[in-house]
Amino acid sequence: MKKAYHRFLWHLKEINKTLSNEPSYYSSKRFERLALFVSANAIVDCYVWKHHNQMNTSDILLVFGAKMLYAGFQVKQIQKENKIEEPKDEPKPE
Repeated sequence: MKKAYHRFLWHLKEINKTLSNEPSYYSSKRFERLALFVSANAIVDCYVWKHHNQMNTSDILLVFGAKMLYAGFQVKQIQKENKIEEPKDEPKPE
């Protein structure tokens, strides 16, 4: 239990560093994207929840498709960043 508590505290400290100018284990860009993604999903979910009586199946599928398209865009951006961050000086193992 103590180990999990210390690990949780370490993650909180790293998140706090991410939001400041200190170097952090986490990428601030990815953290910001996560926050935007979660808030956008919450807004869309609240809208659908409030208006689901007035929506037909195609409207709900359109909302779902838009959310999946946005999620795919985020994954593609992360993959693009990973390719850029790879060190190019080191030879890759065969």
